[in-house]
Amino acid sequence: MSDNKPDFRAEEPVWVRYAECIGGSHDKFYEVRIDMGDDGTFYVTKRWGRRPDAGGGQIKVEPYQNMNAAQAVALNMLNEKRSKGYRETERPFGAGQRVRREYGPDYYAPDTEAF
Repeated sequence: MSDNKPDFRAEEPVWVRYAECIGGSHDKFYEVRIDMGDDGTFYVTKRWGRRPDAGGGQIKVEPYQNMNAAQAVALNMLNEKRSKGYRETERPFGAGQRVRREYGPDYYAPDTEAF
């Protein structure tokens, strides 16, 4: 994927699932979403980290040529998380808009570590 990554934070995803793993020493979230770019490419974005979900954590974006391929990958990742104890829950309001951008010097404070 090129350095010029699309930014879908302010948009509603085509498809999204959100899960949390709470208990014992775990207090984590996992989100997988699919967005469609202007060029017709489907982007699977996986985000994960510690709760509460305040836009931090880690992120990985992968492009796919069609919705079926993107959704198959997304469901596979979600099922893998379920097998590790994650439970699907309602996505926090505005979760995507709180995510810091991964790139660009003017997108986050100079001393703020991005993903």
